[in-house]
Amino acid sequence: MALLPSFSEIAKFLKKGETEKAEKQILKLREAALDLQEENLALREEIKKLRKEKSARASLEFSDGVYWRLEGDERAGPFCPRCYDEHHQLSELLDGSRYVGKTRWICTVCNRVFD
Repeated sequence: MALLPSFSEIAKFLKKGETEKAEKQILKLREAALDLQEENLALREEIKKLRKEKSARASLEFSDGVYWRLEGDERAGPFCPRCYDEHHQLSELLDGSRYVGKTRWICTVCNRVFD
C-alpha cells in the first residue's frame, strides 16, 4: 500500500489555499478507506467460513472409510471423504448395495465408490 497522506499535510494545503491538492489527498484517503473496508469484509467472510468448517469438523466422525455427522446420539450420513477432505464439502453418499449386492457407498458428486 502506498504511503497515505496525513491530515496535517492536508491541513497545510488548505491553509496555503491549495484546495485542489488537498482534495486529491482526501480522495487518496477515501480510496484507501474503501480498500480497507473491502479487505475487512473479505476477512470477516473468511473467518465465518473457517469457524463453520471448524464446527462441522468437530461434529464429524470418520468410520468405515467414510464420514458421519454426529447429531446427538445419532449418526447422519455417510458423507464422501474425498469431497470433504479436498473441498470441505459434505456430499452425502448413496447406498449402492441395491445396485451391487453388498454394502457400497457411491458419491454422486465425484463418482467415487467406497466399500
